[in-house]
Amino acid sequence: MIIRRALLASAALLAATALTAPNLAEAQGIKTVRYLNQETDPTVVAIQRGWVESFIAENPGIDVILEGAPAGVINQRIATYVQAGAPLDVVHADGGSAARAAAAGLLEPLNDVVDALGGRDAFLPGRLLVYEDNVYSINQAGTSPQLHYRKDLFEAAGLEPPTTWEELMHAAQTLHSDEVAGIALPGGENRATTIYSGIFLWQNCGDFFDPDLNVTLDNERTAEALQFYADLLDYTPPDSVSWAFNEPIESFWSGRSAMVAYWHGLDLTFRQNPALVENIGVVPMPAGKMQVTEQGGRYVSVFNSSQSIDESKKWVQYIFTPENAQKLSETTPMLYPPATEAGIELLKTSQSPQIQAYGDILFEVTYPTAAFAYNQIFNGGGIDPETCTIRETGVVNPYVSVVWNSNLYARAVQQVAFQDRDPAEAAAEAHAAIADQVEVAKSEMQN
Repeated sequence: MIIRRALLASAALLAATALTAPNLAEAQGIKTVRYLNQETDPTVVAIQRGWVESFIAENPGIDVILEGAPAGVINQRIATYVQAGAPLDVVHADGGSAARAAAAGLLEPLNDVVDALGGRDAFLPGRLLVYEDNVYSINQAGTSPQLHYRKDLFEAAGLEPPTTWEELMHAAQTLHSDEVAGIALPGGENRATTIYSGIFLWQNCGDFFDPDLNVTLDNERTAEALQFYADLLDYTPPDSVSWAFNEPIESFWSGRSAMVAYWHGLDLTFRQNPALVENIGVVPMPAGKMQVTEQGGRYVSVFNSSQSIDESKKWVQYIFTPENAQKLSETTPMLYPPATEAGIELLKTSQSPQIQAYGDILFEVTYPTAAFAYNQIFNGGGIDPETCTIRETGVVNPYVSVVWNSNLYARAVQQVAFQDRDPAEAAAEAHAAIADQVEVAKSEMQN
């Protein structure tokens, strides 16, 4: 009871804080847009501040407040706002949260924003969250994991960049030594391990859900994928047992690993060890039974509780214009590719040092992976286990975040990799536990 009262008091305080600044601004005839986003990278935040400054100059009478919350905190922040009845304006969060908010009726349609940016056909595949024929969210970071590798180590070992599971395992085994690990992958009980190992599940023609949003993990496809990922972890650094998102790329740019699967590995390496960039090759994720990778994303939505809906939409449209998207892409081109075809074409003319340093990688390797990237949020149950292809289901899956946040699939990985658990048993246990949590989430959404 004491803890519940404390949480309610905290929510009430947040509600009061959220309302104070807009009320003061409105008293002066100014409409306020609060942009709650998960970006904490100082370089990107500087771009956002530049957007705010220019947006306010172009739109007298509108103010924008940047409110940052790390990825691991932002969902709790959103929930606190909703529970407190505090208005949310524009939110930049993960796709699972956006899908759940859309299904729960919390988001404002963005059809007019999309039309102003050229219409749905102007956007790249998988960049629009469409639910019941309305666009409710736009994917601002539609990047996909690729395999980054050290050219010098591959050349010395006489290896070609891997294109299949067998070649990936062979390269990891061949390059692994006491000084340099064969590959860097997360193995902790966390979201990173769930997402990474989930890619291997898809490559084995498996999935977390079917098109009816039933959990589908209790099968041989899952067991095989768990075992393969566990075997790869034998060639990672010993402390990968606790790794999440940051440690694999840090291991790679510091020279402790020969390969890493990552979304924006060149962006981070360029900042931390720019001399290494020219020695890095990037290829699509090696294929298992099928060619598929994950489509990441940070999704921008407008909540219908906003007291500044029109102004919030104007802000969203502003940040997705090709010119403003280019400013963001030039800062982190692998993490933040433009959302529209016009944005891609404009970026090709950029003289940004990063884009110049990457050469043809962006436009010939990184961005084309969208052709076989699987968006499990917009296309629930999209892996066809019979044909080993990505099928278009058109099903928005609001329960992906249940898989990510529960860590139950990552626990199965750990059991197989570090506790010698039978992978079929681990898969069955994860299936049952995730299915139970999905049922709870369904009940909560219905109420």
